[in-house]
Amino acid sequence: MPAAYNDGVTIHYEVTGEGPPLVMLYGLGGHSRDWWDEFPAVLARRFQLYLVDNRGTGESDKPREAWTMDDMADDVRAVVKHAGLDSFHLLGCSLGSMIVRAFVGRHGGDCVRSLSLLCPPNGIPAKEEDQRDALQWDASLPIIEAARKAWKVIHPEPWVTENESMLIKRFEEAQADPTPARTFRIQMQAVSDAGDLNSAVNDYAWPVLILHGDSDRLVPPANATALKEAIPRAKLEMLPGCSHNFWCHAPGASAGIVQDFLLSAESVGAPA
Repeated sequence: MPAAYNDGVTIHYEVTGEGPPLVMLYGLGGHSRDWWDEFPAVLARRFQLYLVDNRGTGESDKPREAWTMDDMADDVRAVVKHAGLDSFHLLGCSLGSMIVRAFVGRHGGDCVRSLSLLCPPNGIPAKEEDQRDALQWDASLPIIEAARKAWKVIHPEPWVTENESMLIKRFEEAQADPTPARTFRIQMQAVSDAGDLNSAVNDYAWPVLILHGDSDRLVPPANATALKEAIPRAKLEMLPGCSHNFWCHAPGASAGIVQDFLLSAESVGAPA
Protein backbone atom coordinates (compact mmCIF):
# COMPACT_ATOMS: atom_id res chain seq x y z
CA MET A 1 0.00 0.00 0.00
CA PRO A 2 1.24 3.54 -0.74
CA ALA A 3 1.85 5.72 2.32
CA ALA A 4 1.40 9.43 3.01
CA TYR A 5 2.78 11.28 6.02
CA ASN A 6 1.14 13.85 8.26
CA ASP A 7 3.15 15.32 11.12
CA GLY A 8 5.07 12.11 11.73
CA VAL A 9 2.08 9.77 11.32
CA THR A 10 2.06 7.32 8.41
CA ILE A 11 -1.29 6.97 6.60
CA HIS A 12 -1.62 4.02 4.25
CA TYR A 13 -4.08 3.83 1.40
CA GLU A 14 -4.94 1.36 -1.36
CA VAL A 15 -5.51 2.31 -5.00
CA THR A 16 -7.75 0.21 -7.23
CA GLY A 17 -9.84 0.67 -10.37
CA GLU A 18 -9.67 3.10 -13.27
CA GLY A 19 -11.39 6.40 -13.93
CA PRO A 20 -11.96 9.66 -12.07
CA PRO A 21 -10.53 9.59 -8.52
CA LEU A 22 -12.75 8.72 -5.56
CA VAL A 23 -11.25 9.05 -2.06
CA MET A 24 -13.04 6.83 0.49
CA LEU A 25 -12.95 7.13 4.29
CA TYR A 26 -14.28 4.41 6.59
CA GLY A 27 -16.12 4.66 9.91
CA LEU A 28 -15.36 4.15 13.57
CA GLY A 29 -12.53 1.70 14.16
CA GLY A 30 -12.61 0.51 10.55
CA HIS A 31 -10.22 0.63 7.63
CA SER A 32 -10.01 0.03 3.89
CA ARG A 33 -10.69 -3.72 4.05
CA ASP A 34 -13.94 -3.19 5.94
CA TRP A 35 -15.68 -2.09 2.76
CA TRP A 36 -15.64 -5.84 1.99
CA ASP A 37 -15.55 -6.88 -1.67
CA GLU A 38 -18.60 -6.13 -3.82
CA PHE A 39 -19.23 -2.48 -2.95
CA PRO A 40 -15.74 -1.22 -3.92
CA ALA A 41 -15.56 -3.65 -6.84
CA VAL A 42 -18.65 -2.09 -8.43
CA LEU A 43 -17.31 1.44 -7.97
CA ALA A 44 -13.86 0.46 -9.26
CA ARG A 45 -15.35 -0.40 -12.66
CA ARG A 46 -15.84 3.32 -13.39
CA PHE A 47 -13.67 5.11 -10.82
CA GLN A 48 -10.17 4.90 -9.37
CA LEU A 49 -10.61 4.32 -5.65
CA TYR A 50 -8.27 5.63 -2.97
CA LEU A 51 -9.22 3.55 0.08
CA VAL A 52 -7.73 5.14 3.20
CA ASP A 53 -6.80 3.42 6.45
CA ASN A 54 -7.67 6.06 9.04
CA ARG A 55 -4.95 6.70 11.61
CA GLY A 56 -5.21 4.14 14.38
CA THR A 57 -6.49 1.43 12.03
CA GLY A 58 -5.34 -1.05 9.42
CA GLU A 59 -1.83 -0.51 8.05
CA SER A 60 -1.67 3.13 9.20
CA ASP A 61 0.19 4.19 12.33
CA LYS A 62 -1.63 3.75 15.63
CA PRO A 63 -0.48 6.62 17.86
CA ARG A 64 -0.91 6.29 21.60
CA GLU A 65 -1.59 10.00 22.05
CA ALA A 66 -5.04 11.40 21.25
CA TRP A 67 -5.91 13.02 17.94
CA THR A 68 -8.75 15.19 16.67
CA MET A 69 -11.14 15.49 13.75
CA ASP A 70 -8.82 18.16 12.34
CA ASP A 71 -5.95 15.65 12.45
CA MET A 72 -7.99 13.15 10.46
CA ALA A 73 -8.95 15.84 7.94
CA ASP A 74 -5.25 16.66 7.61
CA ASP A 75 -4.56 12.96 7.01
CA VAL A 76 -6.88 13.11 4.00
CA ARG A 77 -5.03 16.17 2.75
CA ALA A 78 -1.75 14.29 3.09
CA VAL A 79 -3.12 11.36 1.07
CA VAL A 80 -4.45 13.45 -1.83
CA LYS A 81 -1.19 15.42 -1.99
CA HIS A 82 0.87 12.23 -1.94
CA ALA A 83 -1.33 10.72 -4.65
CA GLY A 84 -1.03 13.87 -6.78
CA LEU A 85 -4.79 14.49 -6.96
CA ASP A 86 -5.79 17.99 -8.03
CA SER A 87 -9.52 17.24 -7.90
CA PHE A 88 -11.46 14.21 -6.69
CA HIS A 89 -14.74 12.86 -5.39
CA LEU A 90 -14.96 12.38 -1.61
CA LEU A 91 -16.95 9.62 0.10
CA GLY A 92 -17.18 8.76 3.77
CA CYS A 93 -19.33 6.40 5.81
CA SER A 94 -20.37 7.11 9.41
CA LEU A 95 -17.27 8.63 11.08
CA GLY A 96 -15.78 8.90 7.57
CA SER A 97 -18.69 11.15 6.58
CA MET A 98 -17.65 13.50 9.37
CA ILE A 99 -13.99 13.40 8.32
CA VAL A 100 -14.81 14.40 4.74
CA ARG A 101 -17.00 17.27 5.93
CA ALA A 102 -14.18 18.35 8.25
CA PHE A 103 -11.81 18.23 5.26
CA VAL A 104 -13.99 20.73 3.40
CA GLY A 105 -14.14 23.01 6.42
CA ARG A 106 -10.41 22.87 7.05
CA HIS A 107 -8.94 22.73 3.53
CA GLY A 108 -11.70 24.13 1.35
CA GLY A 109 -13.75 22.47 -1.34
CA ASP A 110 -12.29 23.86 -4.56
CA CYS A 111 -10.66 20.48 -5.25
CA VAL A 112 -13.84 18.48 -4.54
CA ARG A 113 -15.99 17.15 -7.40
CA SER A 114 -18.74 15.71 -5.18
CA LEU A 115 -19.40 14.62 -1.62
CA SER A 116 -21.05 11.29 -0.72
CA LEU A 117 -22.17 10.93 2.91
CA LEU A 118 -23.14 7.38 3.88
CA CYS A 119 -25.08 6.83 7.14
CA PRO A 120 -23.85 10.26 8.34
CA PRO A 121 -24.10 11.18 12.04
CA ASN A 122 -25.65 14.58 12.57
CA GLY A 123 -26.27 14.91 16.29
CA ILE A 124 -29.15 12.47 16.85
CA PRO A 125 -27.98 9.54 19.00
CA ALA A 126 -29.00 5.92 18.88
CA LYS A 127 -30.80 4.19 21.73
CA GLU A 128 -28.45 3.54 24.64
CA GLU A 129 -28.81 -0.23 24.29
CA ASP A 130 -27.90 -0.15 20.59
CA GLN A 131 -24.91 2.14 21.23
CA ARG A 132 -23.72 -0.16 23.99
CA ASP A 133 -24.11 -3.35 21.97
CA ALA A 134 -22.39 -1.90 18.89
CA LEU A 135 -19.61 0.17 20.43
CA GLN A 136 -19.10 -0.73 24.09
CA TRP A 137 -18.66 -4.47 24.09
CA ASP A 138 -19.32 -6.32 27.35
CA ALA A 139 -15.93 -7.58 28.55
CA SER A 140 -17.64 -10.29 30.60
CA LEU A 141 -18.82 -12.01 27.40
CA PRO A 142 -16.71 -14.15 25.06
CA ILE A 143 -15.61 -11.77 22.33
CA ILE A 144 -17.54 -13.64 19.62
CA GLU A 145 -20.76 -13.25 21.64
CA ALA A 146 -20.16 -9.50 21.98
CA ALA A 147 -19.59 -9.39 18.21
CA ARG A 148 -22.88 -11.17 17.59
CA LYS A 149 -24.72 -8.49 19.57
CA ALA A 150 -23.01 -5.79 17.50
CA TRP A 151 -23.88 -7.49 14.21
CA LYS A 152 -27.59 -7.28 15.04
CA VAL A 153 -27.28 -3.50 15.37
CA ILE A 154 -25.27 -2.74 12.23
CA HIS A 155 -26.98 -5.31 9.97
CA PRO A 156 -30.61 -6.45 9.63
CA GLU A 157 -31.16 -9.34 12.04
CA PRO A 158 -32.55 -11.77 9.39
CA TRP A 159 -29.48 -11.11 7.24
CA VAL A 160 -27.21 -11.82 10.24
CA THR A 161 -28.92 -15.18 10.76
CA GLU A 162 -28.53 -16.11 7.09
CA ASN A 163 -24.88 -15.01 6.92
CA GLU A 164 -23.57 -15.95 10.36
CA SER A 165 -20.86 -18.32 9.13
CA MET A 166 -19.46 -15.66 6.80
CA LEU A 167 -19.55 -13.06 9.58
CA ILE A 168 -17.68 -15.40 11.94
CA LYS A 169 -15.03 -16.05 9.28
CA ARG A 170 -14.49 -12.34 8.65
CA PHE A 171 -14.43 -11.64 12.37
CA GLU A 172 -11.78 -14.29 12.97
CA GLU A 173 -9.66 -12.90 10.15
CA ALA A 174 -9.94 -9.37 11.61
CA GLN A 175 -8.79 -10.62 15.00
CA ALA A 176 -5.36 -11.31 13.51
CA ASP A 177 -4.76 -7.53 13.55
CA PRO A 178 -7.56 -5.88 15.55
CA THR A 179 -8.04 -2.14 15.87
CA PRO A 180 -6.79 -1.08 19.34
CA ALA A 181 -9.45 -0.20 21.89
CA ARG A 182 -7.82 3.21 22.34
CA THR A 183 -8.54 4.04 18.68
CA PHE A 184 -12.27 3.67 19.31
CA ARG A 185 -12.04 5.86 22.42
CA ILE A 186 -10.01 8.55 20.65
CA GLN A 187 -12.24 8.57 17.57
CA MET A 188 -15.39 8.81 19.69
CA GLN A 189 -13.92 11.77 21.57
CA ALA A 190 -13.02 13.40 18.26
CA VAL A 191 -16.65 12.99 17.18
CA SER A 192 -17.86 14.54 20.43
CA ASP A 193 -15.53 17.54 20.02
CA ALA A 194 -16.06 18.08 16.28
CA GLY A 195 -18.55 20.96 16.33
CA ASP A 196 -20.37 22.16 13.20
CA LEU A 197 -19.25 20.29 10.09
CA ASN A 198 -22.02 21.34 7.71
CA SER A 199 -21.67 25.09 7.22
CA ALA A 200 -18.57 24.90 5.04
CA VAL A 201 -20.26 22.42 2.68
CA ASN A 202 -22.81 25.09 1.81
CA ASP A 203 -20.05 27.39 0.55
CA TYR A 204 -19.76 25.24 -2.59
CA ALA A 205 -22.05 24.12 -5.40
CA TRP A 206 -20.79 20.61 -6.17
CA PRO A 207 -23.30 17.76 -5.72
CA VAL A 208 -23.88 16.08 -2.36
CA LEU A 209 -25.39 12.65 -1.74
CA ILE A 210 -26.83 11.48 1.58
CA LEU A 211 -27.37 7.70 1.58
CA HIS A 212 -28.93 6.06 4.62
CA GLY A 213 -30.62 2.83 5.63
CA ASP A 214 -34.18 3.38 6.78
CA SER A 215 -33.68 0.80 9.57
CA ASP A 216 -30.32 2.09 10.83
CA ARG A 217 -30.11 1.44 14.58
CA LEU A 218 -26.65 2.94 15.17
CA VAL A 219 -27.16 6.26 13.35
CA PRO A 220 -30.95 6.71 13.28
CA PRO A 221 -32.46 7.81 9.94
CA ALA A 222 -33.50 11.13 11.50
CA ASN A 223 -29.84 12.12 11.14
CA ALA A 224 -30.17 11.91 7.38
CA THR A 225 -33.29 14.07 7.21
CA ALA A 226 -31.74 16.63 9.56
CA LEU A 227 -28.61 16.71 7.41
CA LYS A 228 -30.71 17.23 4.31
CA GLU A 229 -32.20 20.30 6.01
CA ALA A 230 -28.71 21.55 6.87
CA ILE A 231 -27.44 20.98 3.29
CA PRO A 232 -30.52 21.77 1.17
CA ARG A 233 -28.96 20.94 -2.21
CA ALA A 234 -28.09 17.40 -1.07
CA LYS A 235 -29.80 14.45 -2.70
CA LEU A 236 -31.25 12.16 -0.01
CA GLU A 237 -31.64 8.46 -0.77
CA MET A 238 -33.03 5.95 1.76
CA LEU A 239 -32.32 2.24 1.42
CA PRO A 240 -35.40 0.27 2.46
CA GLY A 241 -34.83 -2.48 5.02
CA CYS A 242 -31.16 -1.58 5.45
CA SER A 243 -29.29 -0.86 8.66
CA HIS A 244 -25.95 0.83 9.26
CA ASN A 245 -23.37 -1.18 7.26
CA PHE A 246 -25.44 -1.38 4.08
CA TRP A 247 -22.33 -1.57 1.85
CA CYS A 248 -21.93 -5.05 3.38
CA HIS A 249 -25.50 -6.36 3.46
CA ALA A 250 -26.80 -4.47 0.39
CA PRO A 251 -23.65 -3.85 -1.66
CA GLY A 252 -25.23 -3.97 -5.09
CA ALA A 253 -28.07 -1.57 -4.35
CA SER A 254 -25.92 0.91 -2.42
CA ALA A 255 -23.03 0.84 -4.90
CA GLY A 256 -25.47 1.36 -7.76
CA ILE A 257 -26.87 4.51 -6.16
CA VAL A 258 -23.40 5.87 -5.42
CA GLN A 259 -22.14 5.07 -8.91
CA ASP A 260 -25.11 6.77 -10.58
CA PHE A 261 -24.60 9.83 -8.39
CA LEU A 262 -20.87 9.99 -9.18
CA LEU A 263 -21.46 9.60 -12.90
CA SER A 264 -24.02 12.40 -12.78
CA ALA A 265 -21.53 14.58 -10.89
CA GLU A 266 -18.89 13.82 -13.52
CA SER A 267 -21.25 14.95 -16.23
CA VAL A 268 -21.34 18.38 -14.57
CA GLY A 269 -17.53 18.55 -14.82
CA ALA A 270 -14.57 18.85 -12.51
CA PRO A 271 -14.06 22.07 -10.51
CA ALA A 272 -12.18 24.86 -12.23
